[in-house]
Amino acid sequence: MLDLISSKEEQLDYQAKAPIAYVSAELFNQWDDCYQIPKEQEWYKEAFTDGELSILQEFDEALEAVSKDTPQNPPDIHEFVNTPEWERLSNAASIALSKLSKI
Repeated sequence: MLDLISSKEEQLDYQAKAPIAYVSAELFNQWDDCYQIPKEQEWYKEAFTDGELSILQEFDEALEAVSKDTPQNPPDIHEFVNTPEWERLSNAASIALSKLSKI
């Protein structure tokens, strides 16, 4: 999910391949599905190291901050990728990926 959130190209490709998808919203919704919902489950906590969980939490906090500055129905992905909010979100995902690669 972090790969998708960090990459404008992957997001635009996703939209092209699945035109019925609303990719801008999917970035937030899929993160909820893969992190917010399971994060308190024991199996999830056991799947990651404490360091990895800390990095995921840092990213989640950045995503939540961006979410507060983004309309509930964000603009179409072709517009969203040109916003400061998208830039902050993408940068946060890139930083998380970089940190994870060093663990």
